[in-house]
Amino acid sequence: GDGINDAPALKKADIGVALGSGTEVAKETSDLILLNDSFSIIVAAVEEGRAILDNIRKVITYLISDSFTEVILISTSIIAGLPLPITAVQILWINLIEDGLPDIALAFEPKEKDLMKQKPNGHNVSLLTSEMKTIIFIIGLITDLILLGLFFWLWNQNHNINYIRTIIFACLTIDSIFYVFSCKSLRKNLWHINPFSNKYLLGAFVVGFLMLVLAIYIPGLQTLLKTTPLNFNDWLIILGIGIINLVLIEATKWYFITRHKT
Repeated sequence: GDGINDAPALKKADIGVALGSGTEVAKETSDLILLNDSFSIIVAAVEEGRAILDNIRKVITYLISDSFTEVILISTSIIAGLPLPITAVQILWINLIEDGLPDIALAFEPKEKDLMKQKPNGHNVSLLTSEMKTIIFIIGLITDLILLGLFFWLWNQNHNINYIRTIIFACLTIDSIFYVFSCKSLRKNLWHINPFSNKYLLGAFVVGFLMLVLAIYIPGLQTLLKTTPLNFNDWLIILGIGIINLVLIEATKWYFITRHKT
């Protein structure tokens, strides 16, 4: 609308749109103002809004799944009467140093090409969708089962607790910086997207891996984080677990994608 008589309708509408050439009353009442009176701006605004919502959901999925994994891992160890598999300082390092840059980088994820082909969402659609909840649960469950199994096995082998915690610390970090690429799209599998499209995410991946190496091999950080140097075989195990976890997460996404299509 553009006139005074349109103000009640603009106020009542879900999204009131006023023309830039319209009256002040119409513009003050509306939610969106077309400065150049071009309706094509509405399409661009809808696309931008969908992209923002999409990226918010990606960041939420990434952060909550990581935190859920840590909570279950610590809780299970306490219930089983075993030493903590990871210390509080190591958790802070993962959450602030390792996860900080990737979740910021996800906010700059380029818009997916099929955004405008999606069905519109209603007012009551939750920010946390059922697919997101399941993916978060599956990521946490898969990661916890693998890491708990590894922790119990290393503990039964009578390894030093700091060595065990270093392995678990490295596994959690590798899992985080690996599966962030799965979060690039919650509707497409990794092999259907360009994993190198977000230069910020690639930079965050490199920085995260370098910070992990520094945390394990720099003496000052070893003292702070209670880590010990790892050998080549240890890294093979850590990287192998990260790849297995990534494959299982993509399999979970594939299930939801195919079910949604049918």
